[in-house]
Amino acid sequence: MPTPRVPSRRYQKWDVKFDPTVISARFTAVKPVAEGNAQDGLIPFANLDFAIAGLLDTNGITGPDRAKYLGLARKLYKESLRVSGSALNKYALGLKQYWVTTYGADPAVCDKVINFVLGYTPTY
Repeated sequence: MPTPRVPSRRYQKWDVKFDPTVISARFTAVKPVAEGNAQDGLIPFANLDFAIAGLLDTNGITGPDRAKYLGLARKLYKESLRVSGSALNKYALGLKQYWVTTYGADPAVCDKVINFVLGYTPTY
């Protein structure tokens, strides 16, 4: 039966495994790729935030309530990059129900956000 590792053995492994020069070399080598990927990934979300903010302005949503709908849009957009079709429709409807039930979001505004992100509003 194996014995649990004592804290000193865990620290010894950590100390050897995490050499700052190796970590620095890896991060330095990966930095240009990471920066490019970050820009590719962050720009669509920034554009989504601006567009949803306009939609919320039109519907008179102000203050902390805006975060609810921005969160819904971001989560749905992120999922739309992974799945499509019936799976995405079910996800969107479930997400809407969750937002309405848990956060007290307005179903009509949720539909508008979903319509903006997907280009249509799925039905049951």
